[in-house]
Amino acid sequence: MAFPGALHQISESNQEIFELIASLDECFITGFANLDEQHLQTLQSIERVFTGTPLQQSLTESTQAISTNEFVDKHFAVLATVRAAIQGALFDTLQAQVRSLLGRAAIAEVEHKDADEEPPNNVKVLLASVRHWLMEIALVGYARLDISTLVPFLGTLEQIQAEPLLIRQAALLTGYFHELMRNLPVADSQAIPNYRWVDLWTQAMLGTMRPAILPQSSPISGNLEILGLDLRQHANLVSFTAYGLLNANNQTQLVRVTQSAYKVDAINNEQIWLLFPNATNLLDAFAQNRRLQIKDVPLLPTGDLLWQGQGELGENYNLIKRAAEFFAENTGNSLIYSTVAACDRHPIQLAEPIYLSNYQVVKNDENIVLSWGDAGELSIANERISSLSELNLDIIAKSQQIFGLLRFDAGKWSVQPLAVAVKNKITSTGQTAASVIAKKDSIKNSVVGILQERSSRLLRKG
Repeated sequence: MAFPGALHQISESNQEIFELIASLDECFITGFANLDEQHLQTLQSIERVFTGTPLQQSLTESTQAISTNEFVDKHFAVLATVRAAIQGALFDTLQAQVRSLLGRAAIAEVEHKDADEEPPNNVKVLLASVRHWLMEIALVGYARLDISTLVPFLGTLEQIQAEPLLIRQAALLTGYFHELMRNLPVADSQAIPNYRWVDLWTQAMLGTMRPAILPQSSPISGNLEILGLDLRQHANLVSFTAYGLLNANNQTQLVRVTQSAYKVDAINNEQIWLLFPNATNLLDAFAQNRRLQIKDVPLLPTGDLLWQGQGELGENYNLIKRAAEFFAENTGNSLIYSTVAACDRHPIQLAEPIYLSNYQVVKNDENIVLSWGDAGELSIANERISSLSELNLDIIAKSQQIFGLLRFDAGKWSVQPLAVAVKNKITSTGQTAASVIAKKDSIKNSVVGILQERSSRLLRKG
């Protein structure tokens, strides 16, 4: 187990790029209408980074225009593209380095051909409005941002929310808008989560280029073994991604199943699982550690299964043994990994499955560190463990084996546990979901059931 120590060297080798991104983000804090000489030097440094690339000419034109106070939204779209390109390069570098440390082959690139269809005129108009609004935010700067800059966008946001072609942009822009509103006025510019806010700005701006297009899927049949669930939620949305092994066509592939649902504050406990009726058999199979036999389920090039409740229960499997077989260091297996979509190539999206054992647990206040002595150590990503998860720090501290995801955030690596073994007992996020759904009258007497009944009643009256 030599890789934990080497992970920290990976972080240090990319430090200059992190610092360049941080310098660019400072321009968004100050506002592009208020740049000083140091900010302009940052833009020139970024120009040099892209010398000889396809973005060189457009970036040079944009930085020159911004430097002379010529503010046009297309120039800010170029800045978003450049920042996303840097993050994408970081993602590729970090992923390649960590996979090499783990003895895993590089992931083969798959060419995705997007449709050439032009969006409808009303969609074009809405996206142009978003670009202009995002430019206004960039010009003012987060440190000087006030509600008067945000509120006029509400009308456009409502139209975007009502447009099916813009559902992804609607989700992002709604969250971004309300997060900004909750944190204004800014009392202390040092407290601004600038990396996060500029990330959101960048993704929102990129989304104005054209609506997101789902890549072509292919039907696949085989046996699916779920190894872990990554559960995330906030006041208005809950989502989980199930990571599993798909045995099909005489080969094994890493796949994901993602399910999301809107919610309200009142649904804040185990009842969240009632929001996923299409995932009942998936959650049941996971709870029992039984394979799911699936047939003709659409599979995207990114390894995502488009789940609609398919599958029949099959034989049992040992979750931890399967995790060790495929995700320990230097396993030498032929597991197929899928390429990552361009829009998801950002260091925060790194999620490399990993099996860990033979570690010592070191507790420091509310933090847990896994130590392999001279070989290095790895922190537990506490912030990524859902408050609704069956896992907690006490269980993790007693564990002897962990299956989880290697994550990269704030310049350092950590592991997000999805399942842990304490002696012969396995505890995993989402393992009790099936029992919640199976309870007699669970939906009828729940907050979810009551809200569904009330909404149905209102619709009937309408």
